[in-house]
Amino acid sequence: MGANADTVKDGWDAFSRGDMDAATATTSDSAEIVVPESLPWGGTYTGPDGFKEMIGKFMSNFDEVRPAPQEFIEADGGRVVVTVKGVGTTKSGNELSGDSIWLYRVDDGKIEHAEFYGDTATAVEALA
Repeated sequence: MGANADTVKDGWDAFSRGDMDAATATTSDSAEIVVPESLPWGGTYTGPDGFKEMIGKFMSNFDEVRPAPQEFIEADGGRVVVTVKGVGTTKSGNELSGDSIWLYRVDDGKIEHAEFYGDTATAVEALA
């Protein structure tokens, strides 16, 4: 793994430990975190505080959720692709599982952009 993938993986490792400060420590103040508007936690968030806000909104929709990153793939231009298997139980009692992708752009050890790609229709249905 390269340095950019390591930066992103460190954040995921901290998230899995429940340490939100460490999970967002490598997010630049001007970073944009983009989640499709069709999701209840969707929108564009800015910087570490925005990342924490998005995570909080995401978590509040679930009784239990265990996103498990599978691969951290480093590409040109500071891009890192993370494939994620997710398993969880929504507040409405439905099981939600599936694969998604996070696409990051890292510059000088800081995350500048993070964007979520996944099956939003299935997620919205499970949240109902």
